[in-house]
Amino acid sequence: MKHGLGLAPEERKSQALLLDEQVLRNVSLATLPRYSTLGWMNRRRERQDVTKAVGSLDVRPDDPTRIAQTLSGGNQQKVVLARWLLGGSKLLLLDEPTRGVDVGARSEIYGLIRALADDGVGVLLVSSEVPEVLGLSDRVLVMRDGSVIREAAATEIDESQVLDMIMEGSAA
Repeated sequence: MKHGLGLAPEERKSQALLLDEQVLRNVSLATLPRYSTLGWMNRRRERQDVTKAVGSLDVRPDDPTRIAQTLSGGNQQKVVLARWLLGGSKLLLLDEPTRGVDVGARSEIYGLIRALADDGVGVLLVSSEVPEVLGLSDRVLVMRDGSVIREAAATEIDESQVLDMIMEGSAA
């Protein structure tokens, strides 16, 4: 975190979110020292910053006091992203970022990822959804059995080639 790295793990409910806590607490979790002085929390500033962060990602409902587990999967994922954006992360590792989200939220998350990359945030996307990888990436690394078997620009490779490489293990 100190070096600007943020992680949105595959299992957001068990590895990223405090489900019984408010959106506010989930978003500010990685930046608590920013709001603390001599052990006292500046809750007003924390709420202002979190409200702005969740608003910029269009988290619905727009209520930082809402309990995280009551949100849809897509909005839970946005809360995880808001945590790292609030902290000013320069590189985000997104592991299966659209797992368990509906089609509408998937499209919104794709737009957010693209906008982050366009704004200069580095995005390392890990996904088993080949169309997702090809649609969001500038460069693709195809892995099989823990080894990179092909590196290419996303425009130089298609879904069938990727699937063939994964199944056969070739570097064609």
